Amino acid sequence: MKKLFLILFSFLIFSCNDPVFYSISMEELPLDPRIAGPSTNFAGLKNKMYVAARKRIYCYENGTWIEFPVNGRITHLAATTNKLFALTENRIIRFSDTMAEETTITLDRRIQGIFASNDILFIGTSNSEIYYLFEAEATPIQITVTGEDNFSMLCGVASDSLNNYYLCNKDGNGIFILSENASEAAVLVDGSTGRDFTNIINLNADSIVAMSRTGRLFRVTSGGVTEIARFSDSRRATSALGIWTNGTDKLLLVGRQDLTNSTSTGYTHGYVEIGFNAETGDLIGESFREPGRTSISSISENTNEHYTSSIGKRGINYFFQAFDGILFASLNHGVWSYRERSAGKFTWNAEE
Repeated sequence: MKKLFLILFSFLIFSCNDPVFYSISMEELPLDPRIAGPSTNFAGLKNKMYVAARKRIYCYENGTWIEFPVNGRITHLAATTNKLFALTENRIIRFSDTMAEETTITLDRRIQGIFASNDILFIGTSNSEIYYLFEAEATPIQITVTGEDNFSMLCGVASDSLNNYYLCNKDGNGIFILSENASEAAVLVDGSTGRDFTNIINLNADSIVAMSRTGRLFRVTSGGVTEIARFSDSRRATSALGIWTNGTDKLLLVGRQDLTNSTSTGYTHGYVEIGFNAETGDLIGESFREPGRTSISSISENTNEHYTSSIGKRGINYFFQAFDGILFASLNHGVWSYRERSAGKFTWNAEE
């Protein structure tokens, strides 16, 4: 009996040094999310953050959540300078400041997504058309393209300080630039086709980048696109792009997709990050890294183990840092946040 006890004790001691057992020891019990089920993208408007799930819009401000029921299942949100828009069952709802349904906007097309920049709402349809709508207007106007170029599926919009708008398309159909008044035809940005972009985002007023599914980051200007960074492995990027700020520190966050038939690790989802200069938009370093490995990170330094055992195992669809600094992520099964959940301990878990 004594010999058996020593064998079991030795097995337990050595097992604790196993990376698998160590990873298990770092895991936290997943919480029940306040916003459950597949959730939409986030939208920020007048120091408030909005996200939707099923038939409800959730408004977050300084730690407080308020819910608003909507007549229809919501698939996408967008915020212009002064208005919040929701896409639901092939109609777009424009909301008043009190979140009452102010106006319904429809098209004789199937609407796939809505995106906003400045005071313009952009609308992508299933038949590869793109429309624009000034936030106070009632009728969307179709955008044309030059020559034989064509739109595919709109996946993001960005703008520069000259009020040029960059319309990012999926399926390798490139990025189009549109002039300030949106009345002229959109022009294809040189070298942008064949890249399989997933999203586009502003690093600052004049620095725009777009991410490709293959994990490559491109600088986007009116003159063309230039690759400036890439993932360090063969993993792929999701459409999740976000900006994290802490004082003068800035990070670009990119969602990461699992490898097919991967056996090398159990946490091949999550996200990676790379620093950039807020004034110039230039990247700091040349490679993306996992959170928690350096002092400038979206999570606390030396807490990568907690990341890998929590949100690092999950697919992320959207990011947003709320105006109080809390970082949120939209997952297929609800909204998560990175916040203090016990004294002095910040972790990723479902937003309660």
